[in-house]
Amino acid sequence: MHLGDGNWFVIDSCRFPRSKTPAAIAYLEKLKINPSSAIQSILATHWHDDHVKGLADIVRRCPQATFAMSAALEQKQFFQLVYEANESNKLVEASSTASEFADILDHFAETGRGIVAPGVFASEGTILYLGGVDESVRVQALSPSSAAITSCKTDVVAKLMTNSTTRCFRRFDPNDLSVAVQVSTPGLDLLLKADLENSDSKQLGWQAVLSSKVRTKRTSQLVKVGHHGSVNAHNDDAWSSMVAPNPLAVVTPYSRLADPLPREYDIQRIKSLTNQLYVTTWPPSSRPPRRRGVDSDVGSATKVRRARHREPGFVRVRFSIKQTPSTPTIEFYGSAKQL
Repeated sequence: MHLGDGNWFVIDSCRFPRSKTPAAIAYLEKLKINPSSAIQSILATHWHDDHVKGLADIVRRCPQATFAMSAALEQKQFFQLVYEANESNKLVEASSTASEFADILDHFAETGRGIVAPGVFASEGTILYLGGVDESVRVQALSPSSAAITSCKTDVVAKLMTNSTTRCFRRFDPNDLSVAVQVSTPGLDLLLKADLENSDSKQLGWQAVLSSKVRTKRTSQLVKVGHHGSVNAHNDDAWSSMVAPNPLAVVTPYSRLADPLPREYDIQRIKSLTNQLYVTTWPPSSRPPRRRGVDSDVGSATKVRRARHREPGFVRVRFSIKQTPSTPTIEFYGSAKQL
């Protein structure tokens, strides 16, 4: 995300198939921009596999960048535990969520920044970036709530590790610890909903965001739809009070499910709220045709049969942060499209 004056803000990370380079790094290099000097801030919204692949590489490439993560993990025991687990090379499995985080801690230790090293712990109201003329460009965290942070800290160690090799932070890191973000500029506002979900409690999830006294009351003209378009991340009150009418809405599908996200009823729900819906990949997966006889032969010869996944793409939205209001331009790459 370019915030003007050559300053870039990276939120989460992924890798394209057959590439070891994080997508954000590859994109900037294609634009002939040096990531090491251009990236000023890095945010890990939460520690799930589909959000952190390659994040440690970005942190290592950008020594001057501020690294931010959920304040729910602001606990020395947590960092010490992950760091020591990685040192022993017994409890953290390679190529996993836990390993990605441990690699970042290794880097901080190697560079003398210590184990408890993130520059910012994000929670509701935290300012993650200020820039532009008169600090008119602002990135503000909307979550996690104080209640989510308190709940996490009470049992961080017990929920982090199991008796076996650790691949990911399962019960420990639910989506209500995710860092949703609002970006305010003179030209356009953005609501980046991460994987924050609804909750039965008014103190968690989108219910907590709505009751927060520190969030900005501005509405956003561009929305990164939460949790791959899933219904459990949609909140009618949040949409009506935080989102401008007929916004640009972007969904990042998730194909690693038997029934990939977003589903048809998710698409119809979002399209009832805007006629400007864009997806980074569509369709999320393509199931092979069923053929009697062939299916039985394939089934007997294979342990696992998966759908073919589309090549990923991305949606690029450009607008002037200095012009008020600003009319955005939308470009599609790969299998991205408008629905």
